[in-house]
Amino acid sequence: MSQRQPEPQEIPSALALEPVVTLSSDARLAIVADIARALSANLAQEALLRLIMERVTLALNADRSTLFLIDEERELLWSSVAQGTRHFDIRVKRGQGLAGWVAQTGRSVNVKDAYLDSRFDPSSDVLLGYRTRSMLCQPVFDRDGVLVAVVQVLNRRSGWFTVEDESLLSTIMAMAAIAIVNAQLNATLVHNNLALKETQDQLAERLAEIDLLFAFEREVGATGDLNAAIDALIQRIAVTVPSSLCEVALATPNGGLIVHRQERRTPGVQILAFPTQLGLVGQAMEHRGPLEVSADLANVAAMAEEEQLPFQPAAGLVVPLIVDDEMLGALAVLDRPGKHGGFSDADAKVVSLLSGQVARTLAVRQERAEAEREDRLAALGKALAGVLHDFRTPMTVASGYVQLMTAEDEPTERADLAARTLHQLDMLTQMTRDVLAFARGEQVLLTRKVALADFAKEVEEMLHAVFAGSHVQWQVKALDRGMARFDAFKIARAVQNIAKNAREALMDRKSGHFTVEIAGTADELVLTFVDDGAGVPLAFQHRLFDAFATQGKVEGTGLGLAMVKQVAEAHGGTAAYRDTPGGGATFELRIRRETRSAGGLDRPTAPVSSVQGLPQNS
Repeated sequence: MSQRQPEPQEIPSALALEPVVTLSSDARLAIVADIARALSANLAQEALLRLIMERVTLALNADRSTLFLIDEERELLWSSVAQGTRHFDIRVKRGQGLAGWVAQTGRSVNVKDAYLDSRFDPSSDVLLGYRTRSMLCQPVFDRDGVLVAVVQVLNRRSGWFTVEDESLLSTIMAMAAIAIVNAQLNATLVHNNLALKETQDQLAERLAEIDLLFAFEREVGATGDLNAAIDALIQRIAVTVPSSLCEVALATPNGGLIVHRQERRTPGVQILAFPTQLGLVGQAMEHRGPLEVSADLANVAAMAEEEQLPFQPAAGLVVPLIVDDEMLGALAVLDRPGKHGGFSDADAKVVSLLSGQVARTLAVRQERAEAEREDRLAALGKALAGVLHDFRTPMTVASGYVQLMTAEDEPTERADLAARTLHQLDMLTQMTRDVLAFARGEQVLLTRKVALADFAKEVEEMLHAVFAGSHVQWQVKALDRGMARFDAFKIARAVQNIAKNAREALMDRKSGHFTVEIAGTADELVLTFVDDGAGVPLAFQHRLFDAFATQGKVEGTGLGLAMVKQVAEAHGGTAAYRDTPGGGATFELRIRRETRSAGGLDRPTAPVSSVQGLPQNS
């Protein structure tokens, strides 16, 4: 249970307050003791200063006393206690009148007739209907010597103010200075506490706004495409600022609108398309400023109808979404339930805050979508360039076989050349299928029994075509010459991709070496590829098998090693890289020795060309 602050009480005087002609020394001492007791009492500042000034008037046998406090900022003196003029607030500039002169000089003044002193300002007498005769005026300093007030005592009732009066006033005001300083410290403390409370409130408000924006960004960031992001934005806005209807309208390049709308009583977000920028959102976009919706807003019914709103709003807030002077759309909240449809200033502030975040989110999303579209187009272009580049080898070989066929009369040789040509054309078809399958994330294996010795010969012919016209010396080591089951075409393509990478790595060197080693165990087939080039930088090795990742290659598409990895994993194996001791790159392709096609789609065993080691009808 809290205690009530006691009401300020005046200390009863030891003396009667009736004015007398003279006071004894004991009486004056009693007044000083009375003031000392008052300083230790629980008195409010105004009551304490009034008591002190009453005792000063009594002790000095004067008509009245006035205490002026110092306002340093405005160079003013203002009267806190003025006996007989309780309903007046007296303000004096420094240097104005005798009190102003005392404040300016820090010196006391004792005059017998104020009107004979040129420093006296009679305007207060005129205002109050008073006549000042004698005056004793002194500065009041704190313990650090800083001027805190000026006291003036007017019209001694017998004669003039004496030296003893000056000494007594100085003693009393030295005591009063304590009360004045304490009052100033208390006022400063109160002011600081209020400022601190205001700062705390502002900080709490800022933290709430940060929490709101953080939740806003977190929910939007968890969504995928732009439409999902807008729906998440609307859900958050509807929770933060409840309304009967909330919508985000987006401007289209052709001057239309795409509106995402959620009604309070209808689940889900509705999407509407308009050929022009119309309605309440259109007006906010046109004027590029917030629109406050009310029942007396001109044409509100017509705007609601053309925007196909389910009701005519009585109140609402519509804010345009602008980023870098680009108009993206508008955010609208209409009719707040439970508040007679109205929105407060706090609601308007939150809507403005959210609109800025929505605009930034939409701008980032649109920039990201545009960048992704450009990246896809660039990746598609690089992929097509890579495919066309890969087509050169089989096309060149097939062209050579056709030229040989035109000069060959032997039927058996012509048939063999025709088979070779058909095989190269089949490679072109299969390469096209591989790229399409890679783009779709698919991998269909057509496995068959393969003689590794014949496969080694196929690899040799492929390397001959890859390194033709280069200074690279290459060789194939068939350490395992047994049988294995795998998709020979896809593995051959993987070998070709790694070989092409090696040629790119060695093309700037005067000499280079590339080796393919075919080995195996009872369960695995291991293909190792070694070159003595510069190797792969450490910072790039973690992205080596990522799609579209390239590092310093002139004609690289970033698809070759990604397809190698995909082929290896489709065969239940792995693709790995390590640095070659002494310099260079080593790739290792491990696959199961017996790989079955998905759904059992194995190729039947077919005759193998004596030259190439490939099925003649592959």
